Amino acid sequence: MEEPIVSQTLDQKQSSPKLTVKLAPFWKKFGAWVYDLLGALAVFILAMVVGYVIIFIMTIPWIENGQALSKALYMNPLWSIYLFASVQYYYVWCWVKGGQTMGMKTWRLKLCKPDGSHLTWKEAYIRSFASLGGLSQIWGIVDKENRGIHDFIFDTRVVELPKDYTKENKPII
Repeated sequence: MEEPIVSQTLDQKQSSPKLTVKLAPFWKKFGAWVYDLLGALAVFILAMVVGYVIIFIMTIPWIENGQALSKALYMNPLWSIYLFASVQYYYVWCWVKGGQTMGMKTWRLKLCKPDGSHLTWKEAYIRSFASLGGLSQIWGIVDKENRGIHDFIFDTRVVELPKDYTKENKPII
């Protein structure tokens, strides 16, 4: 792709300046994905600890063997759903509130729609399911806009932010 054209203009309807950005390359998105695995792992561990503590406190009068509790949790599908939902919420919350996860902030990437707006809760949840844990991003290797399959669903883009980006600027493609 050619050099990014970074210009600021003032939108007539809004008082925030708009920032023209370029699409993020696949290798940067992959780097952010790897970095985000650390954040997801931290959320997973926190959810596990909180879940174990709550269940342990609730079952103190009936528990005689700690292994029985561990086995009961491991075999229960609700436990897996709870852990999956906790990790998924990390990504969804980040996309809805700021358009960036921890890894995306580090690599100066942002998820947004072509007009610079953030995803809604519904869109973010469906996008997280459609991403298949990030595997659908592989399609970005052959797509000329570096978009994964999940980005086609809601017409979203992952853009590369300039170094002088501030939150007052709204990226547009």
